[in-house]
Parts: sequence; C-alpha cells; structure tokens
Amino acid sequence: MPLTRKPRIAIMGEFSSGKSTLCNVLMGARPLLEKVTATQLPPVWLSYGPDDAYTMGLDGHAYDLDLAELEQVSLETTEHVRIFMKSDILRYCDLIDMPGISDPSMSSEVWERMAHLADAVLWCTHATQAWRQSESGVWSTFPQEMRQNSLLLVTRFDKIVGDSDRAKVLKRVKQETDGLFADVFPVSLLQAMRAGDDETKWQESGVDAFTQALFDVIHRIIDAGHPEPGDEGKSAIQPDPADETEVGQSLIARTFERLTVIRNTPVVKVLPRRVAAGERLLRTERPSGETGPANVTFSDQLMGGSDPAPMSRLKGF
Repeated sequence: MPLTRKPRIAIMGEFSSGKSTLCNVLMGARPLLEKVTATQLPPVWLSYGPDDAYTMGLDGHAYDLDLAELEQVSLETTEHVRIFMKSDILRYCDLIDMPGISDPSMSSEVWERMAHLADAVLWCTHATQAWRQSESGVWSTFPQEMRQNSLLLVTRFDKIVGDSDRAKVLKRVKQETDGLFADVFPVSLLQAMRAGDDETKWQESGVDAFTQALFDVIHRIIDAGHPEPGDEGKSAIQPDPADETEVGQSLIARTFERLTVIRNTPVVKVLPRRVAAGERLLRTERPSGETGPANVTFSDQLMGGSDPAPMSRLKGF
C-alpha cells in the first residue's frame, strides 16, 4: 500500500555546509526563509499551505507563533518550529531544516529527537573538506532504509579550481560513501540561486540533475510506503494543486511538472482525519479543534495524563 502523507525530507550536514542555501534554493529563496535560516533555531518543519506557524513544545503542546518573534524561540523548551507557506517544492514533500550536527553552541539532542521523523535526508558536505570523519560517524547511526532514499550533495563545488581536482574529490567521496546514499551530486547552490530563469545556468550549477533525483526519491518513498493509521485503502498522496498566483513559476516547478507528466499521475487530494487520543501529531495540516488534539502524547502514554490544555501563545518568547 502506498504512502498517504507527503514524504518528509530532512536537510542535514555540518555547521556551515550549505544547508541554509539549499533550503533557499528548494524554497525559491522567499524572504521569510532568510530570517529562518539566519536564526539559531530548533528543527524547522516546512509544509505547504497559507502562511502560518506554530511551535511544538517539549511538553507535548503546540503554541501559536508570530513569525516576528521567531528569534525568541527557545531551544530549551521547543522540539520544532512548524511553518506553512506556498512554495513549489512543498507541494510534493515536507522539508525539515535541521541545525548543523557540529554546531558547538547546540546540543545534538536538538536535531536527534526529530531525525527519526524523516523518510530521507539531503546531506550537505562542503567540497573543500568533503565527507569528514565526523559526518561519517553521525550518518552511520541512520537506518539502512533511510540511506537508500537519501542524497549526498557536495556543496560549493565551484570553490575547487580545475577539472582534475574536482574529479579527484568526487571520486574520493563516491568511494568513501559507496552504498551509503542513493547518489552523490556536486552542486554550486549560489550559482543556482543566481540562475533565475536561465535554465543553462541552472543545469551548470548541478541542481537540475539533483532535482530530478529528488523527484525520483519522493515518488519511490510514496510507492514503497505504508498508509498512515486509519488511512488504509486510501489513495497515495499526490501533489497539492498549484496556485499559479503564488507557485508554479520556479525551475524546480518546471522540472517536477515535466516529470509528473511523464509519470502520468493524477492529482488526488487526501482528506484530513481526526487524530485519535494517544497518537503523535504528524499530519501536514495545522492543528485545530476540528482535526483533533494538538499534542505529543508520550507523557500521557507513560503517565496516563489527561487531555492537554488547548493551544495558546507561549509566554516569555
């Protein structure tokens, strides 16, 4: 049975490896993302929908978030930030922008508690020091089924001068990561951001080839997935219809739409369902009174606690 929710793709790598730039490339470099990626935050979960946001606290409750107060989100009390916005890539999958695994100012627990939610990872490694031992050590802890759907991006590849040196770096990285990723892509993300509508520059940046591989990964995850509890018998999740006033103009959109036509897959919406008591909230839509309790119920399961209090603004932000 196919997956009935959107695949969740995590963006990971060491501090300053190009994760934020990759997120901006995928999202179309919307101004909101500049604030998100420039701020020290817990994992940021990005989903398709009208602009909206909330935080999921470590206490298991969801709290309304004014994005003007984003810089005040506490690492000590927040599991993740959830942001909804209309972007081409989010029509097909959710993105989880993770903190750097080597950030000296942040405990690894901040990203570790969200890593298991991802179906696949886009791992960024800096070309001039590609695939360090510290990266290998962290990636070795991830399950095999996630590795086969994950992609390794050798970022800032344009910083390596000379075809011979580039070939040596790429050969070494592929040898050292053989079997650990579905594929390896050398990319220049800044070049991709500057490409605009120039498809030649977009292709030269390496991002076009990566985008096609990402499309394949997304659909492989859906085809090989399993329905969410309660969704047995429902159709596989399909892309959100494009709101042409806000999305559908990027080069990623053009690539994905072209590949979707090749797949000849109709657009089918999956209806939301009520969340049962004791179930962790993992849906794409924003929590509301109609869709069930906005809670993470690990404490209830362990301690038999009562229903959580309704959502309210987190004081002290």
